[in-house]
Amino acid sequence: MFVFTTRNFKQLPLRTKIGLFLAVTLGITLLVFFGITFMVIALIGGLITMVANLFRGSRPQSRPLRDPFRPRPPSQKPQPPRKFDDDDIIDV
Repeated sequence: MFVFTTRNFKQLPLRTKIGLFLAVTLGITLLVFFGITFMVIALIGGLITMVANLFRGSRPQSRPLRDPFRPRPPSQKPQPPRKFDDDDIIDV
């Protein structure tokens, strides 16, 4: 632990205190300004997207995807894959 033992230290001059105060205030102000600006831009983008979706034409109804894991009825047997003639391949 650091202990400051001497008593003859100078205090910060008023000019330095004012400068530090202004620098911290300016930094916080810039952070708030850019944060609010980013939020306003996001809100405007959301509103534009919402209005564009309101005036979009009707979309075609999509068919549900075929479930590959659904059991097939007994009348439909899976077709074996077609075999192509592979006479030109030499089996070793």
